[in-house]
Amino acid sequence: MWKYIIIGSVVLFGAAAFIFHKNLEALTAPGGEVAAIQNQYQDAVTKNKNIALDKSIKAYSDMRTEWLNERKGKADTEKADFEGKSQAVEEEISQLSARYDAIEGDFKRLREELDNTLLGVANSVGLDESTTDPEEVATHVAELMNSNIELEKKVSQEEKSITALGEQFNHITNEIAKAKKLQQDRQARISPADLKCSVINCDPKWDYVILDAGIDKGIVIGSRLAVMRGDKKICELNMTLVETNRASGDVVFSTLLPGESVQAGDTVVSVRNDK
Repeated sequence: MWKYIIIGSVVLFGAAAFIFHKNLEALTAPGGEVAAIQNQYQDAVTKNKNIALDKSIKAYSDMRTEWLNERKGKADTEKADFEGKSQAVEEEISQLSARYDAIEGDFKRLREELDNTLLGVANSVGLDESTTDPEEVATHVAELMNSNIELEKKVSQEEKSITALGEQFNHITNEIAKAKKLQQDRQARISPADLKCSVINCDPKWDYVILDAGIDKGIVIGSRLAVMRGDKKICELNMTLVETNRASGDVVFSTLLPGESVQAGDTVVSVRNDK
């Protein structure tokens, strides 16, 4: 019994193994199901790649289109700006052309006026009437101007000389007036009213006073001077000797204040200025 069971089992296993082998061959054969599935998988992968590539191409195409539209917009704007500037430049060129024409007309008019002026200048400076060469006229005018400058310098020097002579004359006149006044004062034995000097020495025995001024301050022999101490007049002096920068005189006792005496440092003024 077991023998038949074992044999049946072997037969069944062999049949199963044969069927499995056949199925395996069917699956793994070049045209089998596995190959078909692999082909389907590969097709799916390829389609997936193509889809991604299509998406990339589409995205690039969209970006390219957007970039081109943007560039086109900028180009249109720049074109419009350029056209506006071109129109403005054309208008400016037209204005400049009109100004040029006006300047050219002014230049012709000024040239005619210059020629007429040169003719007038040529006549006034002693040139030939047909002389209209600006350089020749300018050279001649420059020579005349240089001559005028030299004449003006000479006139200026003469005026300075006249002024100096006038000042010298005034100075001499003043000196003469001073000399006449001094002579009159000397004749009248009067020293200048604005005299002011000091006592440098006094002999108490003889009341002989020496002053620090003389002819240089206009002190006159025989004139009366007042000796002052502050606002008080001490006495008067009778000038007996006058030198260049020294003078001496005697105290007039009739004018000496009681109990006072002349001292070195006392101020001496004209009797006309002792008040």
